[in-house]
Amino acid sequence: MTKEEALKDFLKSLKLSLKNASIYPENHPAFQKSIREVKDKIDKLLTFSSPLRIGFTPHSLAIEGEYFEKEGIYKEVAKSFHIRKIKSIEIREGLTVEELAAFLTKVYLSSRDFLKEGGLTHILSEEKISHLAVEELDYFELLKGEAEEIKDIWPFLLQEAVEQEDAQKIIELADNFERVIGHIKIEDIFEKKEINENLDKFFTLLKDIEIDKLRQCSKDLLKAIIKNANVLKEVKVEGSKKLFKNLSAEEFASTLLEEILTDDSFNTLSFEIFSKLTRKRKQKKISDIFATQFKKQSYLSHSPKVRQKIKILLTGSISAVISEVYRQTLSALLQDLSTAGELTLDPNLIKKKFRYILLNLLGDEKRKKRIIFILENIRDECGSIAREKDLEYLKYLLEVLNKRSDLSSEKIVAEINQKIFDFALDSAALGAETPDFENFRAYLKKSFLGVKTHLNKIFKENKINPQILKSFFQLCPDSLPLFKKNLMMKSSDPEFFDRILESLKKVDSPLSLESIKYIYSFGSAPIRIKALKAMKLLSTHDEPLLFDILEKGDYSLKKEALSILIREESTKDKAIEKLFSIPSFFGTRNKILIENTKLIQELNLNEAKDNLVVLSQKKFFWNKKLRDEAVKALEKWNA
Repeated sequence: MTKEEALKDFLKSLKLSLKNASIYPENHPAFQKSIREVKDKIDKLLTFSSPLRIGFTPHSLAIEGEYFEKEGIYKEVAKSFHIRKIKSIEIREGLTVEELAAFLTKVYLSSRDFLKEGGLTHILSEEKISHLAVEELDYFELLKGEAEEIKDIWPFLLQEAVEQEDAQKIIELADNFERVIGHIKIEDIFEKKEINENLDKFFTLLKDIEIDKLRQCSKDLLKAIIKNANVLKEVKVEGSKKLFKNLSAEEFASTLLEEILTDDSFNTLSFEIFSKLTRKRKQKKISDIFATQFKKQSYLSHSPKVRQKIKILLTGSISAVISEVYRQTLSALLQDLSTAGELTLDPNLIKKKFRYILLNLLGDEKRKKRIIFILENIRDECGSIAREKDLEYLKYLLEVLNKRSDLSSEKIVAEINQKIFDFALDSAALGAETPDFENFRAYLKKSFLGVKTHLNKIFKENKINPQILKSFFQLCPDSLPLFKKNLMMKSSDPEFFDRILESLKKVDSPLSLESIKYIYSFGSAPIRIKALKAMKLLSTHDEPLLFDILEKGDYSLKKEALSILIREESTKDKAIEKLFSIPSFFGTRNKILIENTKLIQELNLNEAKDNLVVLSQKKFFWNKKLRDEAVKALEKWNA
């Protein structure tokens, strides 16, 4: 039996035991049998690796530097442990059936209950499990997971950030706010006092840190609430107006405009919720700004669909609860639409109206010949749309095409998709993206993938900038092996690696980190230095690699690795200990200790002074140079 076969057998048994833990009580024969089987598989696996250390990423397992991710069983187990903030476990010889049963019973808890019990380190201590060790993720590393996965732990992250008033954690929550807020139970914000108060504290803290992020988060929350109006119809939302005290009248108005023009589910109940969340003294101003913004969007707002929506909002019993200020504004706008004169002869406006008419027709048309005719006209417009950079229209076009799944096999749809993809890629290659473009790219689906086109732009045309790399990582996330292969083919071009590392450090992504690590693995000494400098600017790093460099790298590499590790308290102390826990019998390794002492001085790490005191007191003549260097550092720090 090979090591991988033993691992696969172990994981199959582990998966079955977790399933049994969800069905049976701990003392049930079926559960006990599955535990014994897991124990048997562990014993076999320990003959290959002892102790056995298994690392978990969101989608793969890591054992002794090798990643296992191709098969579903690896991904399922990895995901299960990762979401419980477990970075790795170490299984040691002597593990008993009782320890294993206690461990697996707790691991099966929901992620919410698991975190309530204090996480795995606390559980192992409480259950007195000594043959298992664990390394846990910081809660906030879980924000990199899928939004659906982290909805249960998000309240814990929020509470931890506001209790500690940690600016970095506040920013991380803000950066992921839009992605997460659409997946949590919106009613909890109104019905659970603790979440409501923590959100209020979060916004208050964010106001002092970055006001623009505060406004965007407030607006994202408002949109999420409006979109969940149906589940809030029995909930009193007025008491939560304070959550939106930092939103300006312009931002309230633009949110309302976006929902009316673009959200098909926006109805009278949605409007009622919006009305309840705006303070009465602000409603007149919001309403006036909304009317102005609405008229500026004439090529959208004049559509029959929007007119019909406004009519519905103004009729029916529910509309009676909408603020009279808003009712008057909508009535006036509807009157303007109904009495509008002949179409203006402005050619640009006519062209835009024509495009939106095509979109409206495409959304509802059922007859095949007419659909093809509409699509042909849209295809012919794509060139001028791209030249005008009309991202808003392209976004709506993608929404309609995604809804019309019945058209996905049509050749002309593939042509339109390709034109949109080419436009997106050319824009990224120019490196002049805007926030609007970032938002637009989020609408591109896997059907738009052009791996070869991306790679040609980067590696053959040398179109290298953060935008095109971000585009590749976002649209081609499964193509990292091909990206690495092309990197290797460029290994003799130092100028290329200067440029690509300069761009990679500005793309804060796990794929960016993997690319930088790969470049480091085969790069020359100068390239390795630049790779570590690039890694320093990312929010995550590869801890095992950095500690390996501390142990085996030259002075310059160690300096860069150490400068990354000391950013976090959890790795700073460990790094300092690593530098000075080197045995040096008869001074045989004093040269390394002297080098490390100089390194500590250069980075001004006075946290290492206790280690230097020990070195300064070493006896015997062969330690003289080491003593002198340690004393020199201590005198510099007046220690």
